[in-house]
Amino acid sequence: MNLCRFLHACCAIAAAFALQTPLQANAQVDEAHARQVAVELGLLVNEATAAIGAVQNDINAGTGGDKVKPDALQAAFAARYAKAAGKPFDTKGDGLIGDTRRAFSSSLNDTLTRFQPQMSKGGQDAFVPAFFRAELLKRMNVQLKGKVQGYATNRDKELINADWSVDKVMKGSPLAPDVARMVNAGDSAHSVKRSGDRLMAYWPMKLGTACVACHARNGLAQKEGEFGGALVAEVWVK
Repeated sequence: MNLCRFLHACCAIAAAFALQTPLQANAQVDEAHARQVAVELGLLVNEATAAIGAVQNDINAGTGGDKVKPDALQAAFAARYAKAAGKPFDTKGDGLIGDTRRAFSSSLNDTLTRFQPQMSKGGQDAFVPAFFRAELLKRMNVQLKGKVQGYATNRDKELINADWSVDKVMKGSPLAPDVARMVNAGDSAHSVKRSGDRLMAYWPMKLGTACVACHARNGLAQKEGEFGGALVAEVWVK
């Protein structure tokens, strides 16, 4: 092969990689492993959010003290996770499920450390579970580089923060229309399903007492136990 033909061949190979689709770049796990990853993400995020919710009254009153320090909140999460999962939380694990645990652990520590001053100072709704969950997911999604993504969203008319709408948090995802339909219908059934090259896990969220009280101050009339949005996990599959 002469030099000219060799260079043409190299350019063709480079072009092929440059045109590689997101599916080719991200699809790394089979459906069975993707289901494990999606379920794990939901468990991690939900139990961490519940740990924040458990001290919400203390945060609002500015009386959190040691209970709102990062180490204490991480210990509270670990206890909740162990009870829910039937095993201790650790960052071990091969493949994508291990990557997800490590991204979560790093993101949890970063989020709690970053906002510890606000939690300690306190004040009405100074650090609510929904805000914590959004910050946690934002950091996790960056670390997981598209292989796994987590979203927390709700119907537009019931959003306190418009940045958490389906069309914004799931911009570019082919699952966005499905999630918008489910959320707008107030779908209250947990589901895990495959759609083309993605696997989606959907967890409906119910409004707690603190959620209703906070939302009421923002003009929303809601009741405890009603539909309060959804947590969604998106995993690329082979």
